[in-house]
Amino acid sequence: MSAEPLNLSREKKRAFRAGKFPEDIITKDMIHEVTCNIDCAPGTPNYKEFKVTEGMLFTKVPDNLTPPLEFCDMLQKINGKAVTTKKQMHEEIYKLAKANKSHYLAFTVKRIISCERLELSNTPSNASVRKPASKENTVKPNTGYNYFKIVLIYFPKSKLGINIKSYADSVYVAATDNAWGSTTRRLLFPCDTILKIDETLVFDCQTCQAALKNGFAKNGIVTLYIERPVGTAAILFSHSVISYERKSLDPLIPGDVVQKCAEQLAYYEKNGFQDPPPIFRGYTKDYSSSGRVKMTNTVENKKIRSDDINPAILKPVPPQMSPKK
Repeated sequence: MSAEPLNLSREKKRAFRAGKFPEDIITKDMIHEVTCNIDCAPGTPNYKEFKVTEGMLFTKVPDNLTPPLEFCDMLQKINGKAVTTKKQMHEEIYKLAKANKSHYLAFTVKRIISCERLELSNTPSNASVRKPASKENTVKPNTGYNYFKIVLIYFPKSKLGINIKSYADSVYVAATDNAWGSTTRRLLFPCDTILKIDETLVFDCQTCQAALKNGFAKNGIVTLYIERPVGTAAILFSHSVISYERKSLDPLIPGDVVQKCAEQLAYYEKNGFQDPPPIFRGYTKDYSSSGRVKMTNTVENKKIRSDDINPAILKPVPPQMSPKK
């Protein structure tokens, strides 16, 4: 799903690049101010490796600075000094790196932390805890889970970054992309079960994909309800689901091919297998009555032309490898 494009209106894209999100979804208690203290070597970091949007959201940072910096953190201050433009940010980083001394960089950012733990009473109707217990090994356990409400934001130049898999009316996160720019970075994990997206209960991959696309296209933000296994039985069951792979089946052979092969096999059984006709059409000498090859003591010295050898690379043969006389 990470490679599929997500449609978002131009107005939403501009608003997100400016750091403006719907206040009814992204409430103030989700936005936290975080200070990241980073020990930098002399001459680092390179200010050209930092890129931000109009709203000072990080879209690129040096690889060694993530973590602690996260995709689309909103930059507020550098070493306690307020920063409001891209040029000002580059100047502050350049001054510290130009001194060619070890130094600290303190980035103060605003980060949207959108993961909320749910009580069992607030879980969706398709949660495992709301289902009856079963002793069948093929039925998902109904205990050993934590539940979370996660808000995913389609940040500028971001990607979804998950692979999903369905089994028995449940959709599992099979793999996640924790690379820079992933919307689900450090929010979803393999073996998580997606129970609900906005107001849509999820029972299969098609419903999950459609709900994600429609939600992002509507306002660039979707709310996920997640079931995360923490008990031993729940973890083992979820791992077995995402690790299971169907055996590859033989490709379908057309009927005329099967019929032709059957006819050829019947012919061979009746007439026996014959030697194929020779490929070579010219004269060939018959060696069937000739005797065995005999070795003689005659030795002829022939000069073999070869490339010149650099004498410097020649080495004497070690005594232990020399032939015995």
